[in-house]
Amino acid sequence: MSAAGGPRWRRQAALLVALAAGTSGLAGCEYADDVGMAPAAVSPSAPAGPDAPRASRDAGLAAAEARNTAELERVLGAPPDGLIISGAGGLGTSASRGTTTSVQVIEAGRYTVTAACIGAPGAQLSVTQGSRQGGTASTLLELNLECGGVATSEVTLETGSVSAHLVQFPAGSGPGTGAVAGVRISGSGPPP
Repeated sequence: MSAAGGPRWRRQAALLVALAAGTSGLAGCEYADDVGMAPAAVSPSAPAGPDAPRASRDAGLAAAEARNTAELERVLGAPPDGLIISGAGGLGTSASRGTTTSVQVIEAGRYTVTAACIGAPGAQLSVTQGSRQGGTASTLLELNLECGGVATSEVTLETGSVSAHLVQFPAGSGPGTGAVAGVRISGSGPPP
């Protein structure tokens, strides 16, 4: 004698097991129109985004940086014609901190470098050019800036990568002041 439902119950159970096995087997298949996993599933530890507020950010420091950035823009004035680099940001107290910006120079020639800083006694600007693939970069310009004013200088650039790095100077004048600096490099003519 068979249990209640007999062979019918066995057929339904067998069908259920077959469906479960078939479904789990297909879960590992790849299809031609499969576009991959959602970005959140690929990197669940990705940061919330560049606009995510920092819990440790001091409101007074943020306000000082905002004031100093507005003053920096006023001191630097309108961007010049032929601008190839324009960068600004907070200053640090060592070579590993500060503001760096870079670009690929397409046309060799003479270029005008304009820089300024606000909120610190001074800053140091270094402009370098050279290969990032095993070659060494050449320092084309080192300039000590007195904050509150604008400094300008001429450099001759070749085609290739050029970088400008600004750091607070003198070293040890104190982080957390909201000090900012900016640099602009614009074309001024053919090479000499």
